[in-house]
Amino acid sequence: MSIDWEAVREEVTGYLQALLQMDTTNPPGNEIVAAEYLSDILQKEGFEPVVTESEPGRGNVTARMTGGSQPALMLLGHTDVVAVEPDKWTHSPFGGEIHDGQIWGRGALDMKGMVAAELMVFLLLKRQGAALNRDLVYGATADEEAGKGNHGVGWLMDTDPAQVEATYVITEGGGSEFELGGARFCTCQTGQKGIFRFRMIARGHPGHGSVPHSDNAVVKLSKAVAALGAPLPIHPSETLTAFMEGIAKTQEAATARLLRHALSPELSAATMEKLPFSAKMKASLGSLMRNTVSPTILDAGTKINVIPAEATAWVDGRLAPGQSDVSFLAEIRPLIGEEIEVVVDQYSPPLEASPDSPLFKTIVDTMAEHDPDVIVLPSLTTGGTDAKHMCPRRPDMEVLGFMPHRPTVGKDEDSLIHGHDERVSVDNLLRATRILYDVTCRFCGVS
Repeated sequence: MSIDWEAVREEVTGYLQALLQMDTTNPPGNEIVAAEYLSDILQKEGFEPVVTESEPGRGNVTARMTGGSQPALMLLGHTDVVAVEPDKWTHSPFGGEIHDGQIWGRGALDMKGMVAAELMVFLLLKRQGAALNRDLVYGATADEEAGKGNHGVGWLMDTDPAQVEATYVITEGGGSEFELGGARFCTCQTGQKGIFRFRMIARGHPGHGSVPHSDNAVVKLSKAVAALGAPLPIHPSETLTAFMEGIAKTQEAATARLLRHALSPELSAATMEKLPFSAKMKASLGSLMRNTVSPTILDAGTKINVIPAEATAWVDGRLAPGQSDVSFLAEIRPLIGEEIEVVVDQYSPPLEASPDSPLFKTIVDTMAEHDPDVIVLPSLTTGGTDAKHMCPRRPDMEVLGFMPHRPTVGKDEDSLIHGHDERVSVDNLLRATRILYDVTCRFCGVS
């Protein structure tokens, strides 16, 4: 049965507009409005969706299409969004308006656009009467943006794992295209850095500010914070190595040599400065190849004339794939000293899926049909997706980030994510839907 893609353009655009008009800012979330909206659509198409609330207002919806005995695939998205400053927007952040071919609204890129595209894929396969070689699961869940996932897919895995039972998952995190040295690339996220958020606490003797002494907690903490200002050693991962090598193969000899030297512990620091990349890209690569620490909050004292007995710094640490909480602490302890207490507030390990997996290869093959000139590269992110809630609970689960996207409003379009004037083009939304449909068909054995 042929598909009328112009009709799909209108339908999927309408789904996204409706989702954007729902204020699901997290906190507080209120994702139940999106879950019920999606559930109604799924019910009308003959599915039996399941809507659950981890607590009042924190809604999740899943649906399953049964197939053969191969490990299941899940199309996963989150419906919560980050906060907005409405006065900084050109058009309403919760209007879902279309202007000059762009659909405006908070979540258009992160990630209600993908929620709508995956819904469309799910509906199309149902309408086609597709015979699948595996179960296909649709999930639109709560609470990704807050970081801990206590009300979303992690909660579902703890309380009703059958709803989200799948070995393979496609969600946000990759699909962006970029050009370098005359070559075009598209990312597929196979890994992400881990999170290690902690407090450094220094203690000393209190006293009057007019009588300085050598046991000052603020001075001790300041030295520890300053020690974290220098870059930590590099730990190139399999994914980052494949990403850099994939680019190097397309570049002239001098650039290719620099790309490979950037992953060498002895040559990296000097090489990074010479790479013909933007400052933004070099900063991103520098963060991806090592553990990082960013002191973000300081707290000490209440009066100008009182030396406090305690001083605290909050630090956002991110771990490169292959690293752990133990190896990370071993790396920073010599820098901050033994006297500083470290209190861990949040830890989730780094994640890395193999680019040799059948799902990754399916994405590569599908992109080759849609755009033979683009090279698909495995990629890492310094941030996080729902993979951080899933893989630690089920290590055999493979989560890839892939939402095909071509920049339409400038080279810094990714800055719209969590920024002002977030929007996605109607053309991009339709293109992503078509590619995701073909990836799903190929992976699920639909000819």
